[in-house]
Amino acid sequence: MKRILFLSFFIISGLLIADDHKRMSGDMQERMWKVKLKMDLAELKGPPSLADLKLKKENRIADLDLLINSGKYKGDALERLTNMRSRVMEANLPSQDQINQRHDRRLRAMKSKMRSRVRMMDRKFRDPRRERDMLERERWEMRKQRNKNRNKD
Repeated sequence: MKRILFLSFFIISGLLIADDHKRMSGDMQERMWKVKLKMDLAELKGPPSLADLKLKKENRIADLDLLINSGKYKGDALERLTNMRSRVMEANLPSQDQINQRHDRRLRAMKSKMRSRVRMMDRKFRDPRRERDMLERERWEMRKQRNKNRNKD
């Protein structure tokens, strides 16, 4: 009787672990899908304009003014809010070129992260020659992009 209970315990625990493992990969696929959607949206929208950043800064200052003038904050909290406001006021806006470069850098980082996650998930199924070719292609594209940016300057 004890052997049957012991054996059934292992079988049931194995099934539960296998079921839990399946959910993990589904969660990972869902997260990857969300990241892909976010990346595609960023590519389609393009980098924000300088006017967008000015408006964002003005809204941030207005929000901080509203909090400061509300009377809810006193002492250290009020001082922190005024310091935040002064830092936002003093912050210089980047040029459109800098904004574009940041946007491109973020997209490249997102793509790289996606590739590494996909690579991590199906590494055992991938042909090593294809992996080497993909790395060469990525390096070539990075060099081409760097040279292109150097020629602009």
